[in-house]
Amino acid sequence: MASPNENPQSQNDRGSAAAARLFTILKAAVLTTAAVAGIALLATRLRGTAERSPVTSPVAAASNPTRPVPPPRAVLGAGSCTSSGCHASEVQGHAAWQSSYTVWATRDPHTRAERVLHEPMAAQIVKLLAARDPAWPMVPAHENTACIGCHATGRGPLAREGVSCESCHGPAGDWLVAHTLPDWRAAGNTLGMVDLADPFVCAQQCAGCHVGGPPTADGSPREVSHDLIAAGHPRLAFELRSFKQAEPPHWRDRFAADPAVAAASATGSSKLDPLDEWALGRLGAVHAFLDQIARQAGASTRPRSGTTADTWPEFTAFDCYSCHRPPVAAVDRGETVGGADRPTPLGTPKLEPLHWSLLDLVVQGDTAARLTSLRRDIEYRWWERPDAVTISACLDAIDAARAHVQPALAGMSAGTVAERVVGQIDPANWDEATAAHAALEAVIARAAAHGVPAESLAAAVARLNTLRGLLEFPGDTTGGKRRFDSPHDYDAKAVAAELRGIAAALEALQ
Repeated sequence: MASPNENPQSQNDRGSAAAARLFTILKAAVLTTAAVAGIALLATRLRGTAERSPVTSPVAAASNPTRPVPPPRAVLGAGSCTSSGCHASEVQGHAAWQSSYTVWATRDPHTRAERVLHEPMAAQIVKLLAARDPAWPMVPAHENTACIGCHATGRGPLAREGVSCESCHGPAGDWLVAHTLPDWRAAGNTLGMVDLADPFVCAQQCAGCHVGGPPTADGSPREVSHDLIAAGHPRLAFELRSFKQAEPPHWRDRFAADPAVAAASATGSSKLDPLDEWALGRLGAVHAFLDQIARQAGASTRPRSGTTADTWPEFTAFDCYSCHRPPVAAVDRGETVGGADRPTPLGTPKLEPLHWSLLDLVVQGDTAARLTSLRRDIEYRWWERPDAVTISACLDAIDAARAHVQPALAGMSAGTVAERVVGQIDPANWDEATAAHAALEAVIARAAAHGVPAESLAAAVARLNTLRGLLEFPGDTTGGKRRFDSPHDYDAKAVAAELRGIAAALEALQ
């Protein structure tokens, strides 16, 4: 979804109607056709199936260790999971894993991902992109490599399944049989099945499409550029816990905020910590975001596609509100939330705040310093291609920091975390306030998982719900489809008041 600083033109969401909690806030906004028609003519690149020759930039040629790309594996399709003895049992009366295919097929909006490419909105996006350069073929969206990379897992007839099991769990060609064997868990997964129980890995897997990732095995890019957004594609936004809450559950969640589940868990209650999940998910998303910047800037040695951006700056890496600035009520920092980040000077775009806010809660020491330095360098010299070696070093530092997230957060009380969250964000920035909502929801969930009574959390929960209402976009069902319009009346002072109230309620738990 767009933030209050985004284009003041009406924003419309083409996402699924299935939404829950913060996910309803994060659903991306689409520019109206009137706005798109003018903006699209300014687009500098056309997305189509015709392949341009890959361009090697000076930065890509720099001395930069190659980050290995795993070999492509066979995609078998969702039908390979449908045996009644596997994942296609009825939902009622069966374990989550036994009915996971059934839940996906009947309830999951990912099944519609390819179908939306046949709808009028998709045709309009392709038409507006083609208007920039009539020499390029106007390829239908459902055949367009710029679209199919994220909107379908398989190719050919399998594409009609949309985003199916193997987009998340990994292509099953090498592990379909092996994962049914008794010693599968003990032996560990070495055949390509993705460990989605690890929030860092899970966030990276989701972010491949919801943030952007390397091209698929057939070379289809997974990127939503500024051109595509200008033509009407929703803006990308991702937050792991929010997206999981919006998914129809077809798994046993180790991070459920349920003391009884924690007490009965063979792994112990220490691993049932929603705040750890939030932090590791955030770190995984930032890793994917940085990796995408490297590709966009030509600062990556990964294989590239002709339809993947090779110019910098790619404005999707930055806060929309850095350029699109509708009036938002100022907040007196002294009387509201105190010492947040330094304000960004006019004309200096921030890297996407939804991903970059609150990172110092997740990583410390050298990793935090590296990320802060990189962020500052990119923001203050945004017109220059980022340095490949620096990005690679940051990615390596994030990989190494994963093991230290849980110990760092374990010693912080709910009130301490909440105060740090509220003190570091700018409530006048929708993205930062939304990032704070996600963090505070995880803090409250952790308190519940650790046995804090519901009545003690009631005040914080009530204020969190009010905050969510202040961040949500007003709904409209015109034309039979639910759409969302940007919150032009976004009240930053009311947001700041609720943030303070949540922090105070959590501090009272001490």
